Amino acid sequence: MPEHRHQTPLRGVKATPHPAPDNPNYAAVNYAYAGRTGHIHEVVTVDGHELAKVGFDDRKIVYYLLEDLELDQSAERGTFHDRDRQALKEKEDADHSR
Repeated sequence: MPEHRHQTPLRGVKATPHPAPDNPNYAAVNYAYAGRTGHIHEVVTVDGHELAKVGFDDRKIVYYLLEDLELDQSAERGTFHDRDRQALKEKEDADHSR
């Protein structure tokens, strides 16, 4: 069975994929989201390869090799799940203050 290990220290880090042209590990969707900025949801190690699960503003999740991502750790961290939770909390707080 292949090794499958999750790592979360990069969760929420801003990531822009730059997949190598004609990489047989990638499908059309990988190239469609190339150059778009998303956020890492998790990093998974499979058979010695680190794959990052990257979420985009349209809620699409695409996996990329970690080495093919430009990371911006100085940007505000967060995924669309985090933004959804924050918006719900703010709505609940506003409802309670009335």
